[in-house]
This record gives sequence, structure tokens and C-alpha cells, in this order.
Amino acid sequence: MNVELFIALKQLKGKYKQVILAIISVCIGVAILICALSLTNGFEKDLVNKIIGTNPHVFIESALSDRIENYQYLIDNLKTIDNNIKYVNPVIKGQALINNGIEVRGVLVYSINPKMEKDNWEKYIIKGSLKNSNSIVLGKELSRKMSLDIGDKINLITGVGISNEFIVTGIFQADFYELDSRIVYINIESGQKIFNLDKSVNGISIKLIDPFLANKISEEILKKYPFLSVRSWLRDNRAILSAMTLEKKVIFLVIMFIIIVAMLGISNLLVMMVIEKVNEISILRAIGASNKNIILIFMYQGIIIGIVGIVLGCILGFIISKIISLYPIKLPSDVYIISNLPVDIQLNDFIMVSISALFVSIISSLIPIRKIIKLNPLEAIRRNN
Repeated sequence: MNVELFIALKQLKGKYKQVILAIISVCIGVAILICALSLTNGFEKDLVNKIIGTNPHVFIESALSDRIENYQYLIDNLKTIDNNIKYVNPVIKGQALINNGIEVRGVLVYSINPKMEKDNWEKYIIKGSLKNSNSIVLGKELSRKMSLDIGDKINLITGVGISNEFIVTGIFQADFYELDSRIVYINIESGQKIFNLDKSVNGISIKLIDPFLANKISEEILKKYPFLSVRSWLRDNRAILSAMTLEKKVIFLVIMFIIIVAMLGISNLLVMMVIEKVNEISILRAIGASNKNIILIFMYQGIIIGIVGIVLGCILGFIISKIISLYPIKLPSDVYIISNLPVDIQLNDFIMVSISALFVSIISSLIPIRKIIKLNPLEAIRRNN
């Protein structure tokens, strides 16, 4: 152990009560920041999963008409554009009114081929399935609000005087209130009938292996087929994704002030040590210790308090985040777009928080240095004797 570190530890032991308070302050600040970032990560990940879970990563419509003729030929060609394309399926999307004989509600109708879309949406089915041409699958919230269950009959109204009877054969839950309360699924043949599309469709849904390449794939499709209208989920949800990124930065900066306040406690502790230990510092200077040696003593003290506080804060933050993930806090789904408070613990957050907190602790340990440099050892010894 070098001399500076030995003296630093000795002085910290002498002020152990104040040191413990400083460590606790740093620990709490780091733990709060890690928990906040984990919750933000969880919210962002959960929201993205819900957005891309039942929705296509890339959605294609005709830019020239309300339908796509000979869609199977286009689907076969789209599959060859990029290796990242997982599957391409036809879909009919339209608005309608659903009537249970008591009340009427507006819904968004997705007409799909259940066999093709099996991997995409069937995992969200909590009861029943999409069966024959007159069957319909409702979201859980929609079925609850309209008091509908398996076997009930409803009318789907798609135009003036155009009403088609369907039987509820399934209920799905995406854990996304907007989807669970507004979306219904029917067979693609039924969609062609009620929307008067004959053998055509009005959209093509594309799922990707990596959803975050949606913009790149949509640009490639548009270059090859300029007569198509191509939309990606990234562009459609650009505002909310940008808001989440900004939110994480703001949370980091705001809570970082808690750590800065805690580090000021370290500075106050070190300043008090300088004031109380003027005589000892002067003696060290008088027997040959340089400014560098004295500065290192106080830097070691700030770094030791910072590192111990950061390590304990990381452990505490991880434990709290883990507890919240194991026992999630429930949220009202009709108020929030998520049903519980999600947590996503990421190593990068621990590294970023630790480096930032350590940097602040080093800066805080340098505050007393100005007084040490100006100290005249002979004058200080004479004054204190």
C-alpha cells in the first residue's frame, strides 16, 4: 500500500460516521437512477413488443386504387427482396360498426388467413379460435364492454344498409388497451365479401426477422414498386419512439442531480478534513511531502467513498429492480397503455451510471485542493501553536 492511500484510509476511519452517511447518499442516488432507467427500458421494450406484436412491420397498399389485384404474384416477388423478410401475407383492413343488439361501437376489422398468420397473432388468443367464414374474434376489452362471449351473435355493419351476421368464436388479449378494445379479426374470404373486393385485397402485411430494419426494407420495396404505398412501423410510431428516447435522457439527467448532491456531501466532508487537519498537512509539507502527495490523499478519499457507494448502489438498484420484475405493479389498462410496470435490467445502464458517478466523485474530491495548494506550511504550524 502506498503512503497516500494509507493516510487516506486512516483519515476516513477517524471520520467513519460522516463517511458512512456520504456512502449511503451515493448508494441511494445510484440505486434510484438504476431503478428509473430499468423501468424506462422495460416500458420502452414492452411498448415496442406490443406495437409490433400484432401489427405488421411493413404494411403495403396500392397508391393508385383501393385494392391490390393479383396479390399472390406480388407476394411471391416481395419474398425475394431481402433475406430479413420472415413472411408476407395478404390482409384486408377496414372500418366497421359492431352491433350486439343493444349498442353499436366502431371497430377496425382485420381480415386475415388464419393459417398464414398463425405465428403472428394466434399466441394472443386466450379463448376459442378463428374458424369458418362467419366467425369473428374480438379483443378482450371489446368483448367485456359489449358483454359478448363465445357463441354470441353480432352484426358487422360496413356500409349503409350493409350488415353481416357473425358468431364470436374467439377472444384475444394483446395487453394493449387500444388493440383489445378496437380490433376484430375475421377470415379473408369474409373480408372480401363485406368490403366488396371480389378476389382482391387492400393490403399486404410483412413481418421481419429484425423489426428495426423496417425503414430499410420499405425503401427497397418502394424503389422496386413505385406504384405501392409502403409504410413501416418505425415511421408510423416515430413520435412515440422519439419521445421515449428523450424521456430516458431527461430521467438520467434529472436523477443524476441526486448523485451530484450526494457528491457535494463528499466535498463538504473533505473540506472539513482540510480545516481540521491543517496542522498535520503542514507537518507533512514541512518534512518533504509535495502538493501532489497531499492532493492524492484527498483524491483517494473521494474515490474510495464514491466506489463503495457506487458498488452498494448498483447492488441495491439491481435487487429493487429484480423485486419489481418478479412482483410487477399492476396498472389500470384503460388509463395506461400497459397493464403492469415492466422492468428491463441492462448492463449498459450499470456501466454508464457507475462511470458518471465515479467521474462526479473525482471532481468533488478536487474541490478542497485549492485550499491545500495555497497553504503555507510554516505559517500554518506557527498559527496553530
